Amino acid sequence: MQINNMTELLLSLLALGMLLLTLQLLLLRVAQQRFLLPLLIALASMAVIISGPAVFQLFPAGIFLYIAALPITFFALPVSLYLYAQALSAVEPWHWQWRYSKGYWPQLIAIPLALLIYTLPETQQQALFFADEADLQGQVLLTAIGFLLATLLWLGLSLFYLVRITLLLKQYRDKLHQVFAADAGKSLYWLNGLMAILVLSWGYAVLVLLIEDAMGSPWLNETGVLLLALILVWLLCSCGLNQLPGFTECYKAPNETTPFETPVAAATDKYQRSALGEAQAQRIANKVRTAVYDEALYLDPALTLYKLAEHLGVSAQYLSQTLNQTLQQSFYDYINEARIVAAKQQLQQTEDSVLSIAMAVGFNARSSFYKAFKSSTGLTPAEYRAQR
Repeated sequence: MQINNMTELLLSLLALGMLLLTLQLLLLRVAQQRFLLPLLIALASMAVIISGPAVFQLFPAGIFLYIAALPITFFALPVSLYLYAQALSAVEPWHWQWRYSKGYWPQLIAIPLALLIYTLPETQQQALFFADEADLQGQVLLTAIGFLLATLLWLGLSLFYLVRITLLLKQYRDKLHQVFAADAGKSLYWLNGLMAILVLSWGYAVLVLLIEDAMGSPWLNETGVLLLALILVWLLCSCGLNQLPGFTECYKAPNETTPFETPVAAATDKYQRSALGEAQAQRIANKVRTAVYDEALYLDPALTLYKLAEHLGVSAQYLSQTLNQTLQQSFYDYINEARIVAAKQQLQQTEDSVLSIAMAVGFNARSSFYKAFKSSTGLTPAEYRAQR
C-alpha cells in the first residue's frame, strides 16, 4: 500500500509539474494568441483534478476543499476542450465571445454543489465520502443526491462534447483540403488521440471504482488511472504549446470570400447562387491544368488555393468552385495527384531514393507522400518501382 501511495504521489507531482510549467508559458502567450485561452482553462482544471494524491498525502487539511472543487473543474473540462478544438480549426482568427460562456452553464449546478460539500460539518463530510455506510438525511442527503446527479450529467455532457469534437475535426479536415495541398502540422490527429485516451481513462477509472476491491487485480488500481492521466497531460501540454490554428496562413490573406466548401459530392446553396457560369468555369479549369501540369506549380511545397488563385488571376471562391464542380476534386487531391504523376515517372526512370523523389515533386513529408501514393495507386512507392 505504501509503495502504491508513493507511486501515485510521484505520478501526480510529475503531471502537476508539466501542467504548471505549461500554464506559466501559456499565460505569457495568451494575450497575443487568444486561441490558447480555452486550453489554459482546460489545463488549469486538469491541474486541480490531478492534484488529488498530493493533497491527500501532503495537505490532508485541504481534502474536502479539493473534493468540493471537483464538480467545478470536471464540468469546465469538456467544454474547454471543445472550444480549444474550435479555436484551432477556425477559418478566421479566434477570440473569446460571450456566447461561449453559455457552454459553462453546468457551473450553475457545480458551484452550489461545491458549497454544499464544503459547508458540511467535518464529521458528515467524513461519513459521506469515506464511511462504508452513512446516515443520509438533511444536507448530507441533498449533497449525495446532487453529487450523483452531477456525475451523471457530466458523463452525458462529456459524451456530447466528444462527439462534437470528432465531427468538428472531420469538417475541419475537409476544409483544409479545399485550401492546402499539404496538411502536415495542421491535421490535428493528436486531438483524436487525446479523445481516445480520455475515453480509455474514464472507462478505466469507472472499472477501478466499481470492481477494484472485489477483484484485487494489480492491473486495476488508482496508479493505472494516474498513469493514463499523466499520458493525457503530456500529450495536451506538448502538442498544445506547439500547435497553431490550421488556417493561420490564411488569416492575413487578401479580402476574399471564404472558399471553404463541403466535399465534392455535396452540392451547396452557395455554389447554386454563384455567378460563375459553366463556360467561365471551363476556362478556369483549363488554366488550372496548364498552371499545375505545364508550369509545374505542384512543385511548390507551400502551394495553397490562394496562391494558385493569385497566379491565375481569379478569385479563390471561383477557383474552389471550379475544382469541386468542374474538375470534381478538392484542391488537396488535385495538386497531390499531379505530384504522384511526377513521382511515378521518377520512380520508373531514376534510382533516386523515395524520400528524394517525394521532396522533389513537392511533398514536404515522407508520410504524406506514402499516404497519397498508396491511396492513388494501391501500392507503396517501392512496390510500384519493383514493377518496372
